[in-house]
Amino acid sequence: MFAVAKKAWGRLVTEPLQWIDTHGRLPAGRVSLDARTTIVLITACLVLALMSYGVLSPRIQDAISGALLGLVRGVDPAIGDALEPYRPLLRIVVWSIGAFTTYFCLPALIVTRVFGHRLADYGLSLKGIRGHLWVYFVLFLPVFGLVLLVSTTPDFQAKYPFYRDPIGTADLIVWELFYALQFFSLEFFFRGFLIHGLKDRFGRYAIFVMVIPYTMIHFSKPFYESLGAIGAGSILGLLSLRTGSVFGGFLIHVGVAWSMDVAALLHRGL
Repeated sequence: MFAVAKKAWGRLVTEPLQWIDTHGRLPAGRVSLDARTTIVLITACLVLALMSYGVLSPRIQDAISGALLGLVRGVDPAIGDALEPYRPLLRIVVWSIGAFTTYFCLPALIVTRVFGHRLADYGLSLKGIRGHLWVYFVLFLPVFGLVLLVSTTPDFQAKYPFYRDPIGTADLIVWELFYALQFFSLEFFFRGFLIHGLKDRFGRYAIFVMVIPYTMIHFSKPFYESLGAIGAGSILGLLSLRTGSVFGGFLIHVGVAWSMDVAALLHRGL
């Protein structure tokens, strides 16, 4: 049994880490390696600050969603009144678009305009994921089981879903699509921009540089989620570097998130 476990660990962890240290280097681009490393780290600090003080601010979300409804009312008061019950949905759509702008658009501009690289060099590629889909499926199954287990706890029920009271199926679907957009943006920032931007300097340790802020953004969530973020972030980071793609992590994130929302709503009798 020990020999089997040791062999599996070597194949699934040790060998991929060794491969990461010697393969997949980025093209030279427009800036030096030192400059790129510095820019990635400073951009990461800026992105996280913008998310914390801007995108995640309830006051700013309310202000923007209220202003948008005001603009609609100025054009057609009847449409504005019809959209008023969906103000909570609009508020979290503003959050999702803010996350897309901050987590994706800003780093993507740095990659293409400053570094002179392709977004595919930073994980926006499907090429390497095809032979690893089974790994993501295996990873999803125990997490899905854990979601079902904890979905009855008070902490879980108090946190999920973010869109607390859907009016019907249509607005719930709209929310889940924007929820997925936020996860795409998050995966690109952490498992794409940060890891691939730092791998030439730190090798395998770029994974753990990324995991620190990734764990910290979970501090407002239940404790077990913060602990889970350490393991999940490390595994998804390893897979992103090995496959050259963030899409597997995106699929897992969306699958888990949608499962959590559905489980919470079912337990509430909705």
